[in-house]
Amino acid sequence: MNEKMKGLILLLIPVMAFGLLSCGKTSNQIERVLKPVIPAVEKTDSCKINPMNVYEVFIPERSDSAEKLPLVVIIDAHGDGKFALNKFRLGAGTYSVVLVASDYVKNGFENFTGAIQNLVEDVRQKYPVNKTIFLAGFSGGARMALGYAQTQPVNGLILCGALANVAQITAVRCPVFSISGTDDFNFVETAQYLFQEQLIPENLKIELTGASHNWPDSLVLANAVGFLRLSSLAEEPKEDYPKTNVFCENQKARIDSLKKQGDFLKAALVARNLSVTVPFNNDKSFATSYNEIKSKKEYINQFNNLQKWLKIEVNIRQPYLEAFSTKDSLWWKKEIRSINEQIETEKDPFAKDMYKRIKSFWGIACYSLGNQAIKEKNAVSLNKIVTVYRMLEPENAYGIYFSAFPFYWKGDTKTTIAILKNAREAGFTDLNQLKTDFPESVSSKVL
Repeated sequence: MNEKMKGLILLLIPVMAFGLLSCGKTSNQIERVLKPVIPAVEKTDSCKINPMNVYEVFIPERSDSAEKLPLVVIIDAHGDGKFALNKFRLGAGTYSVVLVASDYVKNGFENFTGAIQNLVEDVRQKYPVNKTIFLAGFSGGARMALGYAQTQPVNGLILCGALANVAQITAVRCPVFSISGTDDFNFVETAQYLFQEQLIPENLKIELTGASHNWPDSLVLANAVGFLRLSSLAEEPKEDYPKTNVFCENQKARIDSLKKQGDFLKAALVARNLSVTVPFNNDKSFATSYNEIKSKKEYINQFNNLQKWLKIEVNIRQPYLEAFSTKDSLWWKKEIRSINEQIETEKDPFAKDMYKRIKSFWGIACYSLGNQAIKEKNAVSLNKIVTVYRMLEPENAYGIYFSAFPFYWKGDTKTTIAILKNAREAGFTDLNQLKTDFPESVSSKVL
């Protein structure tokens, strides 16, 4: 063997050895890389048993076609499945769950339990889901999710923008993760537990946001999905331990961030939820953090301030309800202008939240009273309510929609159609309701 060949062999030996060592150390990684990834699926589907029961589907990327994932069923108050599903995509990808969101079940749906059950059975026949099921709902959707869980087995609930009493929560026998906006008109349903901690059911976890009466943002919902998903694996952690550890570290950072922002009430609730839930409570720092936050002067001041403004709000709600029938449009115009100014200029965040809740309360009152007047075909009452509704929320699609009825009742079809088209442009999407409320001669020209 000549000198040149010897030199080449000597050069190749360490390279080959390094390659062999590298292959030995990273074989699992290489295997994972080479393993085909099943792309995410997003589609609209409907139940075989009832084609009108339409729903949206999202299946995140997976590496094993035989793997079955937990199911999250989402109920939006207005039946806007696509909008609601998009809010949960981050959580679905992070914690490997299948999402389905109903376009069919919405506020006022009578047999919602049967419709949701048909949806669940349809999904289990068609898609890679296991026996674990979580339900998430917003506003009326939250109430329907809770109602469904009272009759069917569920592994956890995410309730946004609405809550319930102790008896209803304990009856579902599964974790209930409540997300409530401090400026949401339904916040009083959550506040009762903040002031009576000893009455908080063991299965209830509460988080506060500034989401008003809307779905929370995607990150808040992803945290809720992770909380339920990882806590449901407490008895069989397996490979999800690393994910649980990452989740806990993220929540610690979140608590620290909330404290730095001065949101001590929100930080305390996050810490409390983790300190009383397996497996997160294995980390004793959450209990320590919770007790430390509650002892702070800033927390105590915020707690007392919240209580003060809630008492004021509770005392003025009933007089405002009565004002819809006793006060004229000029009085309401002044009240609306006044509350808008207070929301704009108020420095105390707890007072500002109260004013926002009152304004939102007026809006939901207009919606409820308007629907009642439509059922009764009471044009005088509906016109008064619509006047307030349009001053309060000029671009609200339902306020515009309601204003079409008095013209329809008078036989003015041309004006009715023009108003309904304006409602559609403003975002009115409940086409089934449109077809129910108006004859085809009207609805066909609006769709």
